[in-house]
Amino acid sequence: MKTLIYFYERYIAPTGGPSGYLWNLKSCRDERSDKEISFLNEEDFKPFLTYRIRHKIHSLHNRKTELSAKAARISEILYQSGQKGPFDLGDYDIVHFHSTFDLYSQKTNLEDYHGKVILTSHTPKRPYNEYVEDILTREEYEQEKELFDRTAEFDEYAFRRADYIIFPCKDAEEPYYHTWDKYPDIRDERKYIYLPTGVPGISARKDASQVRRELGIPDNRFVICYVGRHIPVKGYDRLISIFGKLENVTVICCGRPGDIPAPESKDWIEIGWTDDPYSYINAADLFILPNRETYFDLSLLETISLGKRCLISLTGGNKTFAGREDCGIYTFSTEDEAAELIRQLMNDGPEVIASQLKAQNALYCEKYTLDIFYDRYKEILRRISNESR
Repeated sequence: MKTLIYFYERYIAPTGGPSGYLWNLKSCRDERSDKEISFLNEEDFKPFLTYRIRHKIHSLHNRKTELSAKAARISEILYQSGQKGPFDLGDYDIVHFHSTFDLYSQKTNLEDYHGKVILTSHTPKRPYNEYVEDILTREEYEQEKELFDRTAEFDEYAFRRADYIIFPCKDAEEPYYHTWDKYPDIRDERKYIYLPTGVPGISARKDASQVRRELGIPDNRFVICYVGRHIPVKGYDRLISIFGKLENVTVICCGRPGDIPAPESKDWIEIGWTDDPYSYINAADLFILPNRETYFDLSLLETISLGKRCLISLTGGNKTFAGREDCGIYTFSTEDEAAELIRQLMNDGPEVIASQLKAQNALYCEKYTLDIFYDRYKEILRRISNESR
């Protein structure tokens, strides 16, 4: 059984989205010396390198330059979709794509492919919507509207062409129903497989007291930590609203700033992007995930592996954890409800917290470790491979 994960190995990194998901999967593959799973390598990826070079200019702050790079990416995908190459997919029994954009780029190659095609879409809304709403600015979209609207084709083709579609849980599909009118018609129940994501156990680089000293936060202060992009779909504006309803609370925010201004308050601390969000989560009393739409957030699983009480919006994949207050995981629907829950949590004693975190660790070990995730993934690949014979 030979499986190609259609993602360039060099760009796998311990971040969010498919890159972080595949970092975990690859780590387990390497540890086990599993030869049945491959990723794209340098030679395979040569046709994309021109885009990768263009992509570097994203670091510049010239809007026209950024627009040209984004437009080049879509133009290149459209071009590649009509070409043979860069290699023979027929060498693999299964090809697993992790974006509708990548799957569409191989449209011509897949015409004569007789193996099985898997799609996992990691976006917290329909990929087209995420691209035009969260990646492009309104100005960029309007300047190249006709080109960028072609990405809507990517989603429909990918979901129809895939033989199997893997989601982490059924609730993770919710944002697709909300943002894609055609989704109920395109969705084929027979294709769907649910594979809960797993993560390695996370540890903080700095202890909580050190982080609090560095930030000037007293040890007895109640602290909430947020990690993510500062955009509406991630609920950054909802967090600001919740903060405004609370007293005697400090908020630590990790992630790149966006268009939403942070509150001007000594109790609101912006860290910016960091490669060590876990130290800040560990220094907090509560991790908050206030998404409006969500898939199945890796940061939540990582926080559970770290051991921290969580407050999450009742949406998408978060619904998997509804009713798990015994594990210190609380859900909310409105900002008022979230604020009231936080006030209650502020009054819990150490015995209650210790009991919840013990149960939380048991939940992680039972369902969300990396080994469990990898074993389930390999079993799915074996089943798909056997069905195709």
